[in-house]
Order: sequence, then structure tokens, then C-alpha cells
Amino acid sequence: MKKPWHYVDNQFLNVTSRNFKKALKLSNYHDAALNRVQTDDPMDPDWALLYNRYHPFHLAYVASYTAWKNAGGQQEGQTLNIDQFLELLVNRVNKWDALVQAETGFEKGTPNYKTIFPNGRAPFNRGAKTARVEAVNVLGQSLALHPPMAAIKLLVDGFYAQLDGARDTQEGAKGTTKNKGQELELQRVKTMTEQYRDLGFMINKVADQPQLIEALFDLNVLREGRQTSFTGTLAPMETEAVLIHTFLADDELILKISALPDTHVLFYLATTPGGTDSTAVQVESNVAATTIEAAAFGITDYGTHHYLTVVNPNASEAHYVVELD
Repeated sequence: MKKPWHYVDNQFLNVTSRNFKKALKLSNYHDAALNRVQTDDPMDPDWALLYNRYHPFHLAYVASYTAWKNAGGQQEGQTLNIDQFLELLVNRVNKWDALVQAETGFEKGTPNYKTIFPNGRAPFNRGAKTARVEAVNVLGQSLALHPPMAAIKLLVDGFYAQLDGARDTQEGAKGTTKNKGQELELQRVKTMTEQYRDLGFMINKVADQPQLIEALFDLNVLREGRQTSFTGTLAPMETEAVLIHTFLADDELILKISALPDTHVLFYLATTPGGTDSTAVQVESNVAATTIEAAAFGITDYGTHHYLTVVNPNASEAHYVVELD
């Protein structure tokens, strides 16, 4: 198969394939960058054109991503719900079994008992969730063949109704997640294609100034094999720009400091290199690595806050290590 010319190969689509989170990072960055340049240079109508054209795609992607994430959270909750019911099932089966054996002629090992529990309790205690739920249904049907088991059948049928309802809710949640994922994939393609269009527009506009083109796109996210570990040594009272990276709220950073005892350093996620316009994250010296989420910086616009800053407020030097997930 002939390989496409790399200039017509949409790298925004390629690098975000099966990675909705990466697409969101790219979109956050690009949308914020377009907004910034139109604000900084309002006399150039191209910036407003690009922003007004791209911003609706960004908003649609954010909304679709949020719906997909929420659907996934619902599915996880419903899975826990049925798991809890299946844990209860183990004790319920033990009680049902004891009630069956208490009836004359249904003692364990008798033919009557075998018609109710042909495989003992095993089908209820292990195996696929669907199979365990169905085992309860089959148990109710088996009990229906024996009039003395009518009261036990009511207990079994009642619990089966709860199990079946939890399973249906879970399957519905799975379907919702799948549908939301399909909708998000369609929106990812539209949004990343729009970024590709913007790249073409910028090449046409400022081909002789490629640095202006680069400023509108998050090259760290686009490029393969990005750096994930950053180290440095801070002089007393020094502030240093560590890295530039587009984060989302649940992205994790691993931070470690080596310095004199009872000292600390401060990290910020800022809008400018070396900036401190966020909530400070304090990391103590000489302790185990600290893992934080980007949400700890207390920001809301991850499209503009992508400069990690470290500040050493001590009268002695400090060494830092930053690991990205």
C-alpha cells in the first residue's frame, strides 16, 4: 500500500487515535492560543476568524468528552452495585440450601435435593456474572416443581428480581458509555480535522515565520517520545521554569525534593514561564516522592496554565525531580 505524503497525513488525527484525553489536551491548548493571539492583535482579522471558526468545535468536543466521562463513571457505579449483590448471593444461597435440607425428603444427597442443587452451590459462587445471575433464575424454576418449597421460592425469586434489575442497569450503563464513546470519536475527528485546517491556514499566512505557527499548537503532546522526567538544582531563593506541558485535572505529577532537613519547595502551574499564578503545592524535603493531580494547583483553564514553576524559598540549595505520568 502506497504511503501517503506526510504533508497530507493529518498528524492531529493520528496521534489522538484511541486517545480522547490527548485530543482534549491538544484542543485546550489550541483554543486558548487562538484566543490569546486575537486578544493580543485585534487589528488582524485572521485571528478572530480562526478563533471563531475553531471555538465551537472545541466546545463541542469538551461537552462530548464530559458526557463520555460521566457515562463511564455511571457504569463503574452500576458494576459495583451488581458486584455487591453477587457478594450477598453467597450467604443467601447458604441459607436457601439450609432451608431446603430442613424439609423432609430433601436432605442433602437425596434425589429431590439433587433436582434443586444438581451442582451444589458452585454455580452461585463462581463464574461469569451473567451465569451466576441465571443460576438464581434456574433455582427458582427448580423450586417451583416442589410445592413444599413455595416459601423458599418466594425468597429466591425476590432476590433474582433485584439481581436482574442490577444487571439490566449495568448493561444499560455500558450501552450509554459505548454510545457516548462513538459520539466522542465522531467529534474527535471533526475537531482534530479543524486543527489541521488551521495549520494549513497558518502555513499560508506566515510560512516565512514558522515560530508563529508552532506557538498555536502543543508540540509536546503531538510529538512521540516526549520527555517525562525533569531534574534540576535550585540555588537559595531561586525560581525556575521546569517544563511546559498541557495538563488535565486528573493528570498526575510525581515530585521529590532533596535538601536540608525541615525545608520545602513550592510548585506552581502558571500561565507564563516562571510564573506563580496558581495555588502553590508544597513538597517537603527528603521524604518519599509526592504524587499529586494537576487539580491541586486550583486552576480552571488548563489551556493557558501549562508552565510548571518551582520556587526554592530556603537559604540553601535544593534538588528536585519531576516525573510526568
